[in-house]
Amino acid sequence: MYLSYGTLGASSIDTGIIKDGRFSFTGSVKEPVPAMIFTPTYKVRIDLFLDNADIQITGDADSVYNSKVNGGTAVVKEFEVFNQAIMANRKSTIALFQKAYELNQKGDSLAAKQLQAKADSQYRWELQARVKYIQDHPRSLVAANELLAYVSSNTLGPSIKLYDALDDAIKATSMGKEIAARIELLSKVEPGKPALNFTQQNVEGKPVQLSDYKGRYVLLEFWASWCGPCRAENPNLVQQYKLYKDKGFDVLGVSLDKDKSLWQKAIEKDGLPWTHVSDLNGWNNEVAQLYGIRAVPASFLIDPQGVIIAQGLRGEVLNKKLEEIFSGEAKNTGTSAH
Repeated sequence: MYLSYGTLGASSIDTGIIKDGRFSFTGSVKEPVPAMIFTPTYKVRIDLFLDNADIQITGDADSVYNSKVNGGTAVVKEFEVFNQAIMANRKSTIALFQKAYELNQKGDSLAAKQLQAKADSQYRWELQARVKYIQDHPRSLVAANELLAYVSSNTLGPSIKLYDALDDAIKATSMGKEIAARIELLSKVEPGKPALNFTQQNVEGKPVQLSDYKGRYVLLEFWASWCGPCRAENPNLVQQYKLYKDKGFDVLGVSLDKDKSLWQKAIEKDGLPWTHVSDLNGWNNEVAQLYGIRAVPASFLIDPQGVIIAQGLRGEVLNKKLEEIFSGEAKNTGTSAH
């Protein structure tokens, strides 16, 4: 059994042995922190808050939904109440998705569609509930933990407002400081800001700089060979690259791989003709950290002046943006867009 604890930016992990269905961990923390207890396969995964009081966890190894956390100080109890509500909704939502799938298999598409709509609504409720909790509990470490998970490039505006509303005592905690640092970092790479220059080695080991792409539109694409959604988007990226590469468009791939051979094989298999760079440090890739990347795929569209003009573009949204740019460029030069 593993115990992971701490904030996203500073976490620790301990290992314990299960004997006769029981396990224990002993230690101390400077302040209450979010934690997770899990088995190597994640068959058991229990979220909780950790403090320096005695905490007991009971549950069934065959059900991640039926665990209970008892003991601890007020923040441990507060998180448990909130988490039980989230998990109850999730259990119900998954059951609805499963039922809708079974009805579809039997040919009852109308009933399946109704159940699917209900499941989708419950799925959306979870995010809404998390945001509302942050709004309603400005003096809570649990709310701060939710905000730390919520802050992203896509939620930067509302995240700043939620952070500003937090109590000063919460802002002074390690978690509060990490939220502030995350907001500051993401504010440097939002649309309208100059793209942060970097140098990283390509597959052949030669240095490549982002500034080399000045004068062209470039899609800075963060991906990895092991990332399913990244690989699924690659055929579309290849198509867009071929469409617009002669009109001033390029792609620069930054890989979060650790294994060079897997990285190279993915480039070859997916037929990705643009330049690729990596320091092979996985999630600790220096460029990924510079741009605040916590999930892939992620992308930044940069204009010929080196300014970020959009982020997170994929699929049809990317295609329409590029069409808009290059059909506009053609009109401005008096040439045909075809």
